[in-house]
Amino acid sequence: MWTPTKNQKFGVVIYNFEHVQVQQTLHLDVGETVQVLEECSGWYRGFSTRNRNVKGIFPAQFIHLKPFKIDNEGLYETVTPVEDPVVQEAASVLREWGQIWKNLYVQLGTPYGDQELWDAVRKAMMDVADWRKQLITGTLTSDQIAQLKLKITRKIDWGNRKLGLDLVPRVDGEMVDPDAVSVVELHQVHVQSAEASQAHPQGLGTLAKKKERRKVLSHHLFFCMRDFSYHLGEDAEVYFSLYDAQKGKFISERFLVRLSKEGFSNYVEKIHSNCTIFTDLGSGDLVSDLYIVAHVVRVGRMLFSESVKKLSSHNYRRPYGVALFRLAQPVLQGSEGEVELTGKLFTSDEKDYWQLPELILKKQNNKYSIMSNNASYGLVVSVKVVHGELEQATKENPLLLKNVCITKKLGFSDVIMPGDVRNDLYVTLNSGEFERGGKSVGKNIEVTVLALDAEGQALQSIYSGMGHEGTTEFASMIMYHNNSPRWNERLKVGIPIDQFAAAHLRLEYRHCSTREKNEKKLFGFSFVRLMDDDGGTTLRDGSHELCVYKCDERGRLNNPLEYLTMPFLSKEAVDCIYSLPFQRSPKESIIIDTLLCSTKLTQNVDLLSLLRWRSAPDGIGETLSRLTRVDGAETVKFLQDVLDALFAMFSTDDGNSTQHSGHVFQALVFIFSLLEDSKFEHFKPVMDAYITGHFAAALVYKGLISCVKHLSDLCPQTEKQEPIMRCFRSLEYIFKFIIQSRLLFARATGGQNEDSFRVDVDTLFESFAHMLNMHLENIQTSQVTLLEHLQGACDQLCRVLSPGEVANHLSNLFNATPVESTRELTRAKLHAMKNSVNSPVFDDDEGRGLLLETICTHLRQHLDSRLELVFCGDVLSDIVILTHKHVKRFPHNKLPATLHQDVEMIMLTLFDVVVQVILTLERSAPSSGSSTLIPDVMGLTQLLSAFKTKFVPTHASLVMGSLSVTPTLQDDIRGSLVACLMGILQLMGESHYSKLWEAHMTSGTHHLRHLLHSTVVLLADLVRAEVFASDWFVMRMVTNYTILAAMQEIAQPLIATFLKQERFDNQLWSSYLNLAVGFLTQPCLQLERFSQQKRHKVLERYNDMRVLMGFQILSMWRELDEHRLHFIPGMVGPFLEVTLVPEPELRKATLPIFFDMMQAEQQARGSFKQVETELIDKLDILVSENKGDDEYRQLFNTILLERVRSNDPVWRESGTAFINSVTRLLERLLDYRNVMQGDENCDKRMSCTVNLLNFYKNEINRQEMYIRYIYKLHDLHVPAGNFTEAAFTLQLHANQLSWTQRMLHADHLYPAQTETQRKELIYMKIIDNFDKGKCWEQGIPLLEELATQYRTRLFDYQKLSDVLKRQASFYEKILSGKRYDHEYFRVGFYGLGLPLFVRNKVFIYRGLEYEQIGAFTQRIQTEFPQAKMLSHNTPPDDSIRSSDGQYIQICAVKTLPEANPMFEGAEVDERILKYYSNNHVRRFVYDRPFYRGPADKDNEFKNLWIERITYTTEFELPGILKWFEVIDQRVDQLCPPEYACETVERNNKQIRQISLHYRANPQDNIQPFTMRLQGTIDAAVNGGIAKYQDAFFGPDYLVMYPENADHVNRLKVLLSEQTMILEGALDLHGRIAPSANQPLHRRLVEVFEGLRSKVRKMCSTPQSQRSTSSLQSTPPPPPTHRRADSDPATEFRRTGSIINSPLPPLPSDKCAVSTSSSSSTSGLSSLRSSQASSLYAHFHSASHDDELYAKPQEWDVGMASHRDSRPRSAFISDSRGSSPKSLSKSLNNDYMMVPPPKSSDESQRWRHSRPPSPRTARSSGTHDSLNTSWSDSHGSEESLPPLPPRVSERQTRSVSLGGEDDAPPPVLPKRMVKKCPSPAMFGCDQPVGDGVDGCSSSGGGLSNGFPASTPGTPPLLSPRNHRTPPPPPIPPKSISTPLTPLSPPTSFSLNSSAEDLTPTTPTNIYIGNLDGSHHSLHENYSVPPRLQPHPPPSP
Repeated sequence: MWTPTKNQKFGVVIYNFEHVQVQQTLHLDVGETVQVLEECSGWYRGFSTRNRNVKGIFPAQFIHLKPFKIDNEGLYETVTPVEDPVVQEAASVLREWGQIWKNLYVQLGTPYGDQELWDAVRKAMMDVADWRKQLITGTLTSDQIAQLKLKITRKIDWGNRKLGLDLVPRVDGEMVDPDAVSVVELHQVHVQSAEASQAHPQGLGTLAKKKERRKVLSHHLFFCMRDFSYHLGEDAEVYFSLYDAQKGKFISERFLVRLSKEGFSNYVEKIHSNCTIFTDLGSGDLVSDLYIVAHVVRVGRMLFSESVKKLSSHNYRRPYGVALFRLAQPVLQGSEGEVELTGKLFTSDEKDYWQLPELILKKQNNKYSIMSNNASYGLVVSVKVVHGELEQATKENPLLLKNVCITKKLGFSDVIMPGDVRNDLYVTLNSGEFERGGKSVGKNIEVTVLALDAEGQALQSIYSGMGHEGTTEFASMIMYHNNSPRWNERLKVGIPIDQFAAAHLRLEYRHCSTREKNEKKLFGFSFVRLMDDDGGTTLRDGSHELCVYKCDERGRLNNPLEYLTMPFLSKEAVDCIYSLPFQRSPKESIIIDTLLCSTKLTQNVDLLSLLRWRSAPDGIGETLSRLTRVDGAETVKFLQDVLDALFAMFSTDDGNSTQHSGHVFQALVFIFSLLEDSKFEHFKPVMDAYITGHFAAALVYKGLISCVKHLSDLCPQTEKQEPIMRCFRSLEYIFKFIIQSRLLFARATGGQNEDSFRVDVDTLFESFAHMLNMHLENIQTSQVTLLEHLQGACDQLCRVLSPGEVANHLSNLFNATPVESTRELTRAKLHAMKNSVNSPVFDDDEGRGLLLETICTHLRQHLDSRLELVFCGDVLSDIVILTHKHVKRFPHNKLPATLHQDVEMIMLTLFDVVVQVILTLERSAPSSGSSTLIPDVMGLTQLLSAFKTKFVPTHASLVMGSLSVTPTLQDDIRGSLVACLMGILQLMGESHYSKLWEAHMTSGTHHLRHLLHSTVVLLADLVRAEVFASDWFVMRMVTNYTILAAMQEIAQPLIATFLKQERFDNQLWSSYLNLAVGFLTQPCLQLERFSQQKRHKVLERYNDMRVLMGFQILSMWRELDEHRLHFIPGMVGPFLEVTLVPEPELRKATLPIFFDMMQAEQQARGSFKQVETELIDKLDILVSENKGDDEYRQLFNTILLERVRSNDPVWRESGTAFINSVTRLLERLLDYRNVMQGDENCDKRMSCTVNLLNFYKNEINRQEMYIRYIYKLHDLHVPAGNFTEAAFTLQLHANQLSWTQRMLHADHLYPAQTETQRKELIYMKIIDNFDKGKCWEQGIPLLEELATQYRTRLFDYQKLSDVLKRQASFYEKILSGKRYDHEYFRVGFYGLGLPLFVRNKVFIYRGLEYEQIGAFTQRIQTEFPQAKMLSHNTPPDDSIRSSDGQYIQICAVKTLPEANPMFEGAEVDERILKYYSNNHVRRFVYDRPFYRGPADKDNEFKNLWIERITYTTEFELPGILKWFEVIDQRVDQLCPPEYACETVERNNKQIRQISLHYRANPQDNIQPFTMRLQGTIDAAVNGGIAKYQDAFFGPDYLVMYPENADHVNRLKVLLSEQTMILEGALDLHGRIAPSANQPLHRRLVEVFEGLRSKVRKMCSTPQSQRSTSSLQSTPPPPPTHRRADSDPATEFRRTGSIINSPLPPLPSDKCAVSTSSSSSTSGLSSLRSSQASSLYAHFHSASHDDELYAKPQEWDVGMASHRDSRPRSAFISDSRGSSPKSLSKSLNNDYMMVPPPKSSDESQRWRHSRPPSPRTARSSGTHDSLNTSWSDSHGSEESLPPLPPRVSERQTRSVSLGGEDDAPPPVLPKRMVKKCPSPAMFGCDQPVGDGVDGCSSSGGGLSNGFPASTPGTPPLLSPRNHRTPPPPPIPPKSISTPLTPLSPPTSFSLNSSAEDLTPTTPTNIYIGNLDGSHHSLHENYSVPPRLQPHPPPSP
C-alpha cells in the first residue's frame, strides 16, 4: 500500500532507470533530482524536478536520499536539500544554462548562430561546475570558501547577464529573500546589483552591499628583477627606486640587488632577494608619470681591466649605468596583472652620472649613450599593482607577497594608521667641494657615513638599499679624479627612538689611490647632530651644508665629545670665534639632504611648545594660535598628549573656565576637524579610545555646551561663519566629550545636577532652533552645516536622555526650519530627517511616533510642491524599510498598537500625495509618450489624458524645473517613489484600507472618487509602462503581488459606494476593469513562456496571479449586473484579451462574459451588433499578436454554444450563427498566424490571406477589414514578383470605389482625398503591375476607363494624353513584346496533418516563368517539408485522406480555353489570340491512357483509350492568387479512332502553319521546312498510315465498333486532307528551295507520289458512301471569318488539286534510334525514326498506368549523363552527299533526339520517350499560332528574351532558334537500301502526357499554334518488330529537352517565348472543312474570350 513519505522527500538518481514493461514508471537519468511523494515495498512514487507534471514510480535503491527542508507546505510545496545556498544555486544555474547551451549549439549552423557566445557559456559552465565541486569537497579554509563563493556568484551573474536571464538581487554575495525585506529595500538591492553588474562587465556580478564601499586609498607595487644580461666582470650593485617625472624627484627608498661577477644566473643568495614591494603609493601617484630607475654600481678595482686577473685588495664602488622603466597607466591601474618590462643601460661621463635619469628623460643624447650588450635584451623586470591595505593585499596575494621585503615611500603615505610606528631618517649625499691638496690631478674621494651614539659606538643602522641588513657604515661611489664630486646617493638611517636624541652622523673623507698597494688616506671629516641641544626637535628636513674638518688620523675621532661641541653647519661656523679641537677647512664643504619620517619625533617647535605649555604659561595664547599652522600629521602623531594639554588649559580644577577657554575650544574644534580628512580618518578610533579610556575632565561639559551655544547665538551677528561651521561639523566629537564628561561627573557625584544638564541641552537646542528659523543669506551655510551634522550630537544625547526627549528636540528643529526655504537648506533638512530615521531614536516606539508625525508632514509639503523629490524619496524609503522591519517582527494579526498607528500615519499623510507625484512624473517624463509607443490595449489613453487635465496638479513644470534632471535620473526618481508606494501598500492591512476610505469619504464622495481614480490610473500606468527593468523579475513579481492585494481592497469601495444607481461611475469602473485586464495580460505573468523551473518557483511563491485576477474580474463583472451595458463595446476587447491567456481554468471562467454582453446588448438594443463588431475587430488584432490557439477556438465554440443552448434566449439562432462565424474566423486567423514567418510559407500566407479576405467580405461584410487584407495580399505578391496577381488584388479595392467626389479619410496608405482621386491612384498602381506582369490586355480596359473620365468628366487633357500614350504602348507590346506562357499544375493535398485551408482539397497552380514540373514539385515540397509525394496520379483512397500524415499529388495539366465570340468573323492576328489560350481559363485537362481489353502487341492503336479529366477552378487564372481550388471535375473517355483523329489533325495544322510562314518569308532558312516535310512524308510512307489502316480501316473494325464509324470516316478525311496540305507545301518548297536542296526535294516528291497513291487507295470509297457516312463525319463548313494569314489563291489551288482525294496513310513499326555517330547500315531508317516520333511509344500495357506520371525526380541523373554523351555537333546531309549544315536546337522539341543508352534496345525505347522542352510543354497545350523565332544560317537573328540556364548544355555555332540553341542537330537521314516501316505517321507530337508535367514528345518538330497535342492524349503506336514497348522514363526536373531535328525559320513564332511574327502578305494555302464535328476551325484556333477583360474574380 502506498504511504506518504515523511523523512524521504528528496534524492539524487545514482543509476539510470527506464522500464518499459512496468506501467507508470518514471524515466530517470543519473544526476537528476527527484521529489518523493509516496513509498511502497522498495518503490518510490514521485517526480523529477525537471518535469514536475509527470509523476511515476521508480526503485528506492536507485535514489540517494539527502537532507531536506520543506517550504510552503501544501499544493505547491517545495522540497530543497539542506545544502549551502551557493551550491544549490550553482546546480540550478547549470541545469538552466545547459538547456540554453544546447539550443545555442543547434543554432550554430544557422545565420542566428553565435560561436563566441557558445564558447563563453561553455567555459562559464565548466568553471561553475569545477568551483562547485571544490566547495562540496569541504577541504578549503573559511577564507578560501568565501573567495570561491564570491567567484561562483560573480560568474553566475555574468552568465545570466550574457544570456539575457533575470538579475539575481544579492547582498554581500547572498541572494535576497524577497519575503524577508520590504519592496523598497528590494528595489534598492536591485539598483545596486544592476550598477555593480554594469560597472564590472567581466563578471563581478550583482554583489550589492548595504554600505557604500570605502574608497581605496593605498596602493602597492610588486617588483621583481627577472634578468640582467650585462657582463661587468666584477661584482655589482643594482639600486631600484621609483621616480616621479612630473615632480622631478624620487619618491621611494632604494631596493638593492647585489650581483656576483659570475652574473645574474649564479645569483642565488636567497629566495625573494630580487623581489620587493613598493608600499604606500597614493592615488595621486598612480596618475602621475612614474618610472622605475635602476642605478648600476660596479664594485671592484678603481679602473677595471679584463687583462688583469689578480684580485684587488680594495673594493671601490664605481658608477656604471642607469636604466629606466616607464610604468604606463594600464600597469598602474592593475588591469593587466603582472607585466614584464625590459630596458637598456645608459652610461655617461662620471660628472653627469648623478643626473643621468633626468638626461635620459629629457633625451639629451649628447650627454649619454646606450651601453653595448651581446644579448637582445638588457635588464628585465616584472611589476604588478595591488590595491588596499598591505595586510589585506598580502592575504589576497599570498604567493606573490609573502616574505617579500618592503620598500617604503619617502615620507608618510596618504593614510596614516594609528598603529604605524616609524622612525626613519633619509640622508642623501648630494655634492662636495674639496681642495686639490698639492696634487696635479683631482682626488679619488670616498665618503664613509657612520651613525654613532653618545659614546662613539657605531650603530648598525645604515641601509644603502632595502633587501639587506643594516651596516655600521656606508661607503659612497668614487668619482675618478674629481675634487667636486656629485653623488646623489640616498641611504636610510634607522636609529632606535631611544637612542635618537644622543646619536649623530659622521662623514669621513678619504683619498683612494689607483695603486693597489696604497691604503685609503683619511684627510677630513664632518658630522651632524640629529636633535637640538635641548632634545626637543630633530634636524629639520632639507639641504644642509656641512663643515669639513681636517683630520688624517682615525684615532682622533674615537672620542666624539671632542668634535660634537663644534659647529657642524657652515653657516654656524662662520660666526664661531672660539678655538676648535679640529681645524676647519674653509674652502671645503659637503652638502647633504635629510628627510625624517617619524611617528614619535617632531621637528615642529609650535607643537613642542604646546606640549610644554606649563613651562611657559604666559605664552599659551600664542601657542594656541600657532597650533592651527602645525602640520596635521605632526598633530595626530601626538594626539593624546595634545588633547590632555588642551583640556588642562580649558578649565580650572573646579570646572570654571579660564581666560584661554575660547582659544582652547577653537583648538579642539581644529583637531576634531582634522579627523574628517581622509588622510587622518583612521585616527577616529584613536580619538574614541582616548574618550573612553583616557579622557578624565569631568567638569568640561558645561563649558563645551556653553561654547557651542555661544557660537550658535553669535551666528546671525557675524560675517565670519567659518569658525561656526567648523564647530557644527565637529558636533559629534564635541558631544562625545560633553556626554563622556557628564557621565564621569554623574559617576563621581552620584547623578547630581541632572536637571541643570537638561536645561543646558534644552537651551542649546532652542538656540539651534532660533538660528534655523532665521531667513538670513549669510548664515545659510551655517544652517546647512548644523542640519547635516546634527544627528551625531543626537546619537550621543541618547546615552543620557530618553529617545522621546531626543525625538522631541529633533522635531522642534525640523519644525523650526522653514518649508519655503532655499534648495540647499531644504536638502539639508531632508538629509537630517534621513539621518534621524536611521538613528536609534527611530527604533523606540515613542521616538518613532514623534518623528513620523513631523517628518511625514514635511514630506507631504515638499511632495505636494514637487520639490526635492530625490531626497523626499530617500527619506520615505528609509521610513518604509524600517517600519517594515518592525512590522515583520510580529504576526500579521498581532501588530502592536504603536506600529499600527505608525503605518496609519504614513498611509493617511503620504499615500495620496505619492500617487499624485508619480502620476505627474509619468506625464512629464520623456517616456510618457508611452501611450503612443505602447499599444493602448486597455483603452486608457483618453481616460488618462482626461484625468491629467482634471485631477493632476499643474506642477509638471515645477518637477522638471526644480529637478533639472536627465531622463535617466527621472526614471530613477519614479522607480524609487513607485517602490515607496508599493512599500506603503505592502504595510497596509484591511483595517488600514478601511481607514483610508473613511478618511477621504468624510470630505465628500468626490474626494474618495479622486483617490480611487488616481490610484487605479497610476497602477494601470505601472502595469503597462513597466517601470522596472525587464530582467528585474523578482522586483516585478513582488510589485505585482502587492498590486493584486491592493486591487482586491480597492474593489470594496467601488462596490459599496460607486455601484448604486445614483452614484454609479462608469469611468471609475472602466478604469478598474482595464487595470485588471492590463495586470492579467502583462508579459511578466505569462508563465507558459518561462522555463519549468522558473514557472514552479513563481507558482510556489505567488500562485498563478492571472487566475486570481481573472476571478476578481469575474466577481466584479457579476456585481455590475444591470450596469453591464455601459461597458459594451469598450470592454469587449480587454475581456477578449483575458480569455486568450493560455490558462484553461481562466478561459473557462471568463468566456461566459461574452454571453452576458451579448444578452445585455440584445435586451437593451435588440441586437448585439456592437459586441459582434468589436469582438471581430479585436480578435483579428490579438491573434496576429500571437495570442490564442486551437484549444481556445474549441473552448470558445463549446462554452458559448452551451450557454446559448442552456439559456435558450430569443436570439438563439443569431447567437449560434455568430459564435460559429467567430469560430471560423478564429480558424482562419490561426492558420494565417501559423504561416506568418519563413520564406517557404509565402504561398500559405497568400492562401490564408485570401481566406480571411473572403470571410470579411462574404460572411460578415466588413469592408475595412476586407480592404486591409487586400493590401496584405498585395504586399505579399509584390516581393514574390507576382505582379499580375498583385494587380488583380488591387482591383478588388478599386471595384469598391466609384467615380464620385465623396471625401475619404486618410489612412496609412492614402491621404485624405476624394473617391475619384483614390480610385485613379489605385488604377495607376494596377496598370503598373499589369505592365510588369506583361498582362497588357488587362490594363487596356482600365486605361480606356481612365481616358473616358479624363475626357468626359475631369477634362484633364494632359492626363488623357498620357493615358492614351500608355494605351498605345500596351497595344504595341501585345504585338511585339516578349512573354512566356505559364505551365499549370494540378496539386492535391491529402491527410489530416495538413492545414485546414488545404486539407483534402485539389488546386490548380499557375507556375512561375520557365518553371517545369520538377522545379514546381520541389517548391511545393519546400513549402510542405513534412509531406510525402504520391508516386501515382490515381485518386487516393480514404485511408490516405483520413490519415494523420501529409500527402501531395502533382501532375501537369493543359488549359482548355473557352470560345470567345468577340473574334467571330474577324481576321485576328495570332499574336493577339495566343494570349487567351493560356490566360483567363478556368478549365484544365489531364489525359491518362489505358487499355480496354488485352493489348494487341502487333498494333496497340486498336484498344488504347484515353481518360480525359477536365478540372474547373473556382475562379479564372490568373487571378488574385496563382492557384485556385478545383470545384468541379469531369471525366471523359476517348476511343482509339477519336484520338487518332486529334493526332492527325494536330499534324495537319503544324504543316499548314509552317507553309504559311514560308510563303510569307521565303528568304528564311529552308532547313526547318525541309526537315519538317521529310519527317512527315517518310513517317507516313514507312508505316504510320499502315498502322491506322490495320487498326481502323479493316473490314471487321466497324462491325465490332459501329459507334466509332464517324471517327473512322473523319480520320480518312483528315488523312486525305494531309496529302493535300503536303502537296501545296511541296510545291512551295520546290519554288523556294536553293539549288543545294533540290536533290532532296526531288526525292521527297518521289516519295510523296507513293504516299498519295496509298492514301487515295485507302480512303477512296464509292461516291454515294462519301456523300453519306463520310460527309456525316466531316466537320461543318468553315466559319464565315477568314484568318488574317489565309490566301484565296492558295485555297483555290488546293481545292482543285488532285491530292484532295483522301488516301489512308500507313502506320509503321516502332523506330530505331540513331545518333550522329551511327554506322551507315542504320543510316536512313534510324534517322527517319529520330525525326518522326512514335506516337504511342510510351505505353505498352495497362499495368504501367499508375507508375508513368508522378515521378519527377527519377530522370535527373540519367538525363544529365545521357546528354553529356551527345556528339558535339550533327549535320544534315542527303543521300547524295550534299554538304552538311549546322542546325540549332528547335525551341519546340517536337522531334526529340535522346542520346542512346548503353544498349540498343534501350536506345529504341528512349528515343520516343524524351519529354519536351519547357516551351513545347507550354505551346503544346494551347491553341495558339506559331511564335518561335528562327534565324537563318546567315546569322540574321531576332532579339529574344533570356532563357533560364539549363543543365549540361553545350554551345554550338548555329543559327538561332529563339531559345534552346545549344544542342547538336540530328544527322540528315540517308536513303535506305532496304525499305523499313516508319515509326510514326507525319511526325505527330507525342500526345500523351507523361503523367508528371503533362508534356508530350513530338514527332513533327513544329507546333503551329494549333494544339500540338491534347494534354495527355495517347499517340499512335507503331509496333516495330512486334515488341512490347517499355514504360517511359520519368521526366527530369527543370532539365532542358534535347534537340529536335527541325528548326523553325527566322521570325517564325512557335510559342509564347518568342516574338510573334505573322506573314505580312496574304497566303494562298487553302484551309478546307477538314475538322470533325466536334472541332470547328475557330476551335482549332482556340478562339479566345473577349478582349475586354472580365473584372477580377470576387473570391
